[in-house]
Order: sequence, then structure tokens, then C-alpha cells
Amino acid sequence: MYKLFGPMNKLFGPMNKMFGLPREGGTASSSSTDSNSNQSYRYDVFISFRGSDTRNSFVDHLYAHLNRKGIFTFKDDKQLQKGEAISPQLLQAIQQSRISIVVFSKDYASSTWCLDEMAAISESRINLKQVVFPVFYDVDPSHVKKQNGVYENAFVLHTEAFKHNSGKVARWRTTMTYLGGTAGWDVRVEPEFEMIEKIVEAVIKKLGRTFSGSTDDLIGIQPHIEALENLLKLSSEDDGCRVLGIWGMDGIGKTTLATVLYDKISFQFDACCFIENVSKIYEDGGAVAVQKQIICQTIEEKNIDTCSARKISQTMRNRLCKLKLLIVLDNVEQLEQLEKLDIEPKFLHPRSKIIIITRDKHILQAYGADEVFEAKLMNDEDAHKLLCRKAFKSDYPSSGFAELIPKVLVYAQRLPLAVKVLGSFLFSRNANEWSSTLDKFEKNPPNKIMKALQVSYEGLEKDEKEVFLHVACFFNGERKDYVSRILDACELNPGINIRLLAEKSLITIRNEEIHIHEMLHKLGKQIVQEQHPHKPKLWSRMWLYRDFHHAMITNSEAIKAKAIILNQKEDVSKFNKLRAEDLSKLENLEVLILYKSKFSGKPTSLSDSLCYLLWNGYPFTSLPSNFQPHRLVELNMPDSSIKQLWIGPQYLPNLRRMDLSNSKNLKMTPCFEGILNLERLDFTGCINLSHVDPSIGLLTELVFLSFQRCASLVSLNFGRRPLLKSLKVLCLSDCTKLEYTSDFSGLVMLQYLDMDRCASISRIHEFVETLGNLSYLSLRDCTNLVEIPCMLECYIPLKSLIYLDLSFCNISKVPDAIGELKSLERLNLQGNKFTSVPSTYRLKNLSYLNLSHCHMLQSSSELPTANGPSDLLGRYFETTSQSHNHRSGLYIVDSPNYTNLDFFWSGIGWMQRLVKEPRHFRCGFDIVIPWLGHDYYLGNFNFKFKGGLDIVRIENSFSLMDCVGCLFFVKFEVNNCHEVSGSPLGSFSSPLPHPFYLSFESEYTEERFDMPLDLEINKVDGKKYLWVIYISRKHCHFVKTGAHITFKARQGLIIKKWGLHAVANKLKLSIPRDKISLPLQIVKQKERSSSIEPKIQLPYNWYVCDEDEVEMKQAKGKETDLFNLGLIT
Repeated sequence: MYKLFGPMNKLFGPMNKMFGLPREGGTASSSSTDSNSNQSYRYDVFISFRGSDTRNSFVDHLYAHLNRKGIFTFKDDKQLQKGEAISPQLLQAIQQSRISIVVFSKDYASSTWCLDEMAAISESRINLKQVVFPVFYDVDPSHVKKQNGVYENAFVLHTEAFKHNSGKVARWRTTMTYLGGTAGWDVRVEPEFEMIEKIVEAVIKKLGRTFSGSTDDLIGIQPHIEALENLLKLSSEDDGCRVLGIWGMDGIGKTTLATVLYDKISFQFDACCFIENVSKIYEDGGAVAVQKQIICQTIEEKNIDTCSARKISQTMRNRLCKLKLLIVLDNVEQLEQLEKLDIEPKFLHPRSKIIIITRDKHILQAYGADEVFEAKLMNDEDAHKLLCRKAFKSDYPSSGFAELIPKVLVYAQRLPLAVKVLGSFLFSRNANEWSSTLDKFEKNPPNKIMKALQVSYEGLEKDEKEVFLHVACFFNGERKDYVSRILDACELNPGINIRLLAEKSLITIRNEEIHIHEMLHKLGKQIVQEQHPHKPKLWSRMWLYRDFHHAMITNSEAIKAKAIILNQKEDVSKFNKLRAEDLSKLENLEVLILYKSKFSGKPTSLSDSLCYLLWNGYPFTSLPSNFQPHRLVELNMPDSSIKQLWIGPQYLPNLRRMDLSNSKNLKMTPCFEGILNLERLDFTGCINLSHVDPSIGLLTELVFLSFQRCASLVSLNFGRRPLLKSLKVLCLSDCTKLEYTSDFSGLVMLQYLDMDRCASISRIHEFVETLGNLSYLSLRDCTNLVEIPCMLECYIPLKSLIYLDLSFCNISKVPDAIGELKSLERLNLQGNKFTSVPSTYRLKNLSYLNLSHCHMLQSSSELPTANGPSDLLGRYFETTSQSHNHRSGLYIVDSPNYTNLDFFWSGIGWMQRLVKEPRHFRCGFDIVIPWLGHDYYLGNFNFKFKGGLDIVRIENSFSLMDCVGCLFFVKFEVNNCHEVSGSPLGSFSSPLPHPFYLSFESEYTEERFDMPLDLEINKVDGKKYLWVIYISRKHCHFVKTGAHITFKARQGLIIKKWGLHAVANKLKLSIPRDKISLPLQIVKQKERSSSIEPKIQLPYNWYVCDEDEVEMKQAKGKETDLFNLGLIT
């Protein structure tokens, strides 16, 4: 029975303070006091009875009736042998019950078990203030009181049987005398079913306030109730009065949570009140009306209506402070509704509790709530169960509805109100009617849901309503910074209004994205459409192309829309072309975002009210000549047909961003003299752009500038005295014809300079040496460079440089000054012609060095062996999104003349240095260096395997607590002759996902630690290399999963030997005594799964601990910064 009715106790747990029942109701018990307020109750009612008399009649009927009312009842059904002692479990059940019902029947006194139960109940009545109801089934109450009549013989026998323990019988007599003299229910005088109803009614009254909803609605609520109880700290005596807020959107079940919690805990308090809809009461009668409700429910003050406001406030202050109170205030909408109640938590009884229910989180914060509990949407399982209970009156669906239920749940989006409304509506309807209902509600959501949600909207300020409608109609799931830019252009104060909507539970911010519940999403669109449901030209907003098209072709009336943001996924091919002249109808338009459109003709005008314009694929060659949008903040027309934006200066004082990227017909930039407040300018991919107006040098506010892939650009002139004092990012990569750059002297804030693949440039302007804030410089594949920039010879100003890429530049000499760039963390010199590398010993922050494909390289100087100050390390990762994907390491591959054996040991020292300071890397790193025939180092590995035949796994019982991580090595040979076999594991069922990698295979997935170098471009075959990989301890999840470990390689890469070992905390990677034995198992051939079927391919999973999850969330913030700088799109 416990399994069946257990949840009822959780739903209808301990309730109000117990008041004495009237005479006909049973025993009056004293109210709860501090002595028993911490009592933990498991049952509402315990029934003591003689089974042979009443089990299959009165008691079973009573038990069933109690359970139907949601009262969790204990009834022992075991058959007991005469003389058995009461069990500890039964004694515990008595003590953990709030009420006991003792059913006296003719044979009750003959059972010592029953008498022991009765005595235990009496002790709980005395010590735990338990309420006891006596029921006289078929005996006279006077016989019970005096132990005569039908009980006389039983007590004679007990007296004889327990003559050596006379106190036991005396206790039985005393208890029976007390209960027999207490008013209870005499079942002999009235019909049994009427008497049972009276008993249950008395129990309910004694338990106090009952939950007003259906128990069918209370699915998955128990964990939330337990969380709320923990937040209230009910057992704490030193915490003072606690204020708990329950916060969440309308329809999510805040009031239900509070009601069930109230029912469960209210008995622990001297006085309780649950004030429903505080906002409505306050609106109708002010704070005094709310105060009256509190007084009436707590101290039952009579004639309160005749009291003055001053008297009521005095009563609140003087009388409530002495009681241990539970106050629940439901639906609080304004802070003043709390402040004017004259309830100061610090003046209340120290163990009082106040629970405030609201959809506005800021109210709780401003009032000083100790805790705020966010009511969440249901999980999928609970939503499914609730829908079934409403639609099928069962926990399981009827046949034929399996495909429809998920569609309903997707529509409801786990909102309890929506699930209940939909389920109730769909009850008793067939599958066709379900489908039809979904179609109907998709167009016209249920009024009951919309009406409940609209209350939140009506409570917003005017500008908050505008922001809500924008988000509901356009921006669900969009990046917060992108939405903020558009709202800011419209002067809607997104900095505060987005937060206000989140505090009022109308939107949520997750991973720097704005999300809105589907029901609120539909509400917003319904509000826009409701006054003119079939006339989109009269709507304030349009989001579907079909509505936009309809409005544009409908006569010549002006279109009222302030914002048109069309769904870029919508198919527009079926629509006819629009007339460009009709764009003049959009005279009120402030925001226009078009992704696909078909127009004929030429626009005569655009709205001068525009604040934000994004037209992807703008089909015209220029903007209208009379276009004067003085409020315009962003002008974005990527992939446009623009040839020349405008002629001469155009005065747009508010313009901050201009994006003409991939406008392949654009030949010249506009004049910038009238748009001096530009912050971002993007000409990426304008392949025919050949002239940049020198006025660009006047843009003092410009932060981002890109001419990336402008293949026709020959020179870049910033004017005689460039004033680009705010510029941080300059992208010139793939400007293959660029020969000259402008003076960099005015770019004092420049941080990022990318000139990759500028193959025609022979020198960089000498003023680049003054860029003291430059942190990223890339000149990769600038194959025509005559000399390395002068600034590397004048290294002192470059105090901030952390990334330098000079790869594949045909450099024949690396200046010694590189060794003085003390902030440098990443240096890429691969693919050059130098024969030696200057000392990097002083570069203590260096964590990445690539010298691969340097065919002339013969020697290199000593690598750094010590680390720089901790607070200066890892700056590259701090400014790089998803930094787990950026490898740290040392790489020398395809440098055939390099034979420096000392450098091999320097490489091992490099590894030790990085392990000691984790800020140098994220989760792991590797080195790839020439194998110079020295096997001493490999002797440090516990396990070594010849070739690539072996697959191993580590027993998951092994602990890495004494390790800092695991090392893997592989000795391999590069031989790009196709007939040479790679990994000798036999043929794979599908091509390898990567040419060379360390594999961790599980049942369904394969994680890879890939070789970071391109070995395809090796010019010399037959060279051998050592690849060593380090993975930090907390990321060695392959131990726990028991993954199969091996190296895999394509043809042309020959695995000679590989191995692994754990690295001791002593951090000496090369000393044998620090080895830790690994419990490896060789995977048998039949267990190998490489040739069975393709696995799900994944990069190695670094996100396995809490710190990684935090960093992943922080990466979203980094992405926002990088996005705003233009470094990611």
C-alpha cells in the first residue's frame, strides 16, 4: 500500500497548526509548539484496529475513503500471532503519523498487539502532541472506559498472564480509560457510511488547509517541494525569519508549488495565512485590504472591518511579531505591495517564514529575499504523463495516438498550463480530431492560455512592450548582442529592458542567446495581428514573406509596419516579383531585414525613418539618391549588387556599422566624410574593389576594418595623417595584389593585424614598429617579402605581442630580436628557408613553436626551461573562443637537415615546463620532433608495443590520483609511397576520418586526438619522428569508460612503436623511478571493433569536469567580444 499511496503524503504533507476539534469530532490536542515543530511526518493517519473484527469491513472502507481524499494512511495488514511484540517498524509508523485513529471492536482488548499499539499511540499523544480519534465500532464507550462488559474477561486474562509485569496492564487500563472517556464516534448509532464521512471530514479539518487542485496535476512536484523546504531551513533555529521567493513565468505552476508546500509545512507554525492574488486585493482595496486578510487568517481577529488603517497596522506590528508565522503572498506584481504591508522580517519571530510568489525577480531582490527559487518547465517525462492523465485519464496513452502525443508536447513546450489545457480539450477526441486541433491551435492558440499569459504583457511599460513584441516576433534564439544592437538602434534601451523582461519571466538568456517560450512567442504575434487579423499592411510588424508580399501588392496605401524582419528560411520562389517603386510605401519603417527578395525596376525611395537596415543580396546598383536616413545606425548589405553606394559625402551622423561584404560589383568605397562615427566597416570579399577613399583615415571611432579577399586592391591609403586612433582589428588577408600599405603610425590601439597570403607585398610600412598594443600579427604565406618587418628589430614597443605567424614566407634569416618578445606565447616559423633559429630561452611564456617544413634548418638554440609569472601566462587562451581547440606544442617535421640531438632533450624539457604550469595549455598538448635514434627516453614508458597491432584498455578501477596525467608516444616513419601500408590493423570498413590520430574507441563512438600537422606535404620520405601526447589527469576519461586505445594512421605513415605511462606528481617525465604502473589489458582480436561498422566520430572530449563547463560558458562571452571585433561571424 505504501507504494500505491506514497505520493499522496508528498503532495498533501503536514498542514496547518492543529486546532482542537469540537466535541463531536474527537480528542482535542494542543496546538503545535517548538517542542514538536521539527517532527518529521511520513503519514497523515495511522489506524489501529483488530483485524479479525474490522479488516474486511469498516476499516477497509475508512482506509479507502481517506486515500481517495489524498490522505496518506498507514494500515497494518499483516496477520499477527497472539503474544507477538510490537515491531520497531510499527512503532516508527505511529510516531511518524500526525493523527491516530483507534477502532475499538469487541475483540480489540484480547490482542496484546493492539493494546501495545494503543499504549504507543498514547505516548505519541503526550510526547509528540499527536491527535487521537477513538472510534467505537461495535462496543459501548463505557465498556472501553471501565474495561468491563465485553472487555472484562480479556483484562482478567491479561492480569494473570502479566502478573510479573503488572505495570504493563496498568498502562493499558489507563490509556483505555482516557480514550473511552473522550468524545469520539459511536458507529452503532448511525449508518456506517455516514459515520465514515464524518470521520474523514474531521481528519481533513484537523490536518488543516487542503490542496484545492486535482492530484492529477501534481506530477513531478516532489523534488521541487523538497528543494523549497531546504531553502526555508525549517529545522534551523538561528537563521532568523527567512523570506523565500518563488519566481517564474505565468502558467508554470508557482502557485501550485506554494500551495502544496503550504499544506505540507503549515502545521509547524503558530499561525498561517495564504493570501491569494495579492495584486488584485491591493488594486481593489490597497495595502489595508491585504493586511485584513493576513490578520483574519492568522489570529482570527473579529470585527476587523470596522478597524482603522492605523489600528490594523498596530495589530500587524504588535501581535504577529510574537507568533511563529507562515505567510504566503501569491501573485505580487509590484514592490510597494510588499513594502506597504508593514511586515518587517527582522521584527518577526525568528523562526517565521514568508513566501512570495511573483513573476518579477527584481521584486524579490529589492525586498531582500534570502532565497529565490526559479520554477522550471516540466521535464519531458512528466509533461508526457500529465498530458496522458488529462487526455486519457491514465498514465499511458490509448492506442493510435503515439505519433500525435509528441506533436502536442512540442506545441505546449513543457508549460504545465498549456499541457493541462490541451490535454483536457483533447479528452475523448479521436486521432483525426487531435490533428485538426493542432492545426487550429497553431493558427489560434487556446484563449485560456493566451489570457493567462497576457496578464504579464499588460503589466509592462510601453518600451518594454515594444521590446517584448520584437523578441516574440523576430528574435527567439538569436544572440543577445545582435538583438541588443537592433533594439539600441531603435532607442529601446536594451541594456535595461532585456534584463527587465528576463526578470519578469518573459524571456530567458541562455548561452548569450535570447529565448522565449513558444506560448509567449505566439502571444506576441497574436497581439500584433489581433486588431487586423487579415490585413498585414496594418500590422506593426511582419515576419513572413507571404504577408510582406501581400502588403506590397495591395493598392497604394502606406504600410504601417515599423519593423519587417523576414524569415530567411522561407521559400520565396513561388512569389512573383515585387515592384521596387512600392518600397516607398514603407514610410514608417524603422527596421528592415530581408534575406531573399525578387524585385523589378529601381527603387525611388526608402524610408528615411530607418534605424537598422540589413538587406542580404540587395539587388540594385545603388541606394536611392533621395535616401536621407539620419537615424540609421547600421547599413548592412552583404552579397549586394551595389556598384557605388553613393556619390560624394552623405551625412549620416548616427551610422555605426557598414557591411558591404561580398558585393562583387563594388569598385570603390564611398566617401566617409559625413559618416565619421563609423565603428565597423566590412568590405570582405569585394573582389573588384580597387579604390579606397582616403577619407577612411578620418574615422576616429573605427574599431574594425576588413578588406579580406579584396583581390583587386593594389594599395591602401589612409591619408596623409591617419586618425584611426580607435582601430583594433585590421584584416587584409588574401589581398593578393596588395603591394603597398598605408602609414600605421596613427593606429595606436591596433591589436590584430592579419595579412595572410598578401603574396604581392614586399615590405610592411616601417611605422608598424610603433604598434605597442599589437597582440596578434600574422603574415602567413606572404611569399614575396624581401625582409622581415623592421619592427622585429625594434622589439621594445611590441610588449603586447602574444601571437606571431611568419610561416611560409621564404624567410632566410630570423632576426635575433624575436628572442626578446617576452610576451610571445605562439610562434609559427614553419615553411621558411633559414638554417638556424635564434635563442628562445628568454621566451618564458612560449607554449607553441612550429619549425616544420624548414628544409634548410640545421640547428636551433636552447628552448626556454622556466616559466614566466603565472599572472602573465595563458593570455592567448583568455582571448580565444573555444580555447580547447587551440593546441599547445612543439613541432619539427620535414626538416631533413636537422640533426641536433641536444634539441631532442630540450623538447623533453619543454614538456616538463608546460606540465608544471597548466596555464600554458588547455587539457593537453603534444610535441612532434625528429627521431634521432636515441631509445633511452622510451625506456621510461611502462608499456611499449611494436607496430600498430596492439589495442589496449586501462582497467576502470585504476585511480589517477597520484598522477598529473598520462603520456602517449608513437615512433613513426613518413613514406608517402602509396604502396606502403599505414596502420597494420588490417583494412578499415571506411576511410580513416583523419590521416593520423590517437584513437579512443567505445561501443558507439570514437574520439580522436589528431596529428596537428599536414604530413602530406613532406618532401623527404623515410624520416622517422617521435610524437608525444600529454593529457591532464582530469581529462583522462578513457580510464573510466574503458575505451580501446591505439594509434591509427593512413597509408604512407608507418607506426614503428607506441606506448604510454602515467606521469607522477613529481613531474619528472624522464626518470624511470617516477613511473606508475598502469593496469592495462590487451584487447583480444574478437573484441576489436575497427572493422565492424563506422563509429560516431568525435574530436577528443575535453569537456568532462565542472571547470571545463564553466570555461565553455565563458567562451560564449568571449565569442561576443570577438564577434563585436569582427574576428568571428
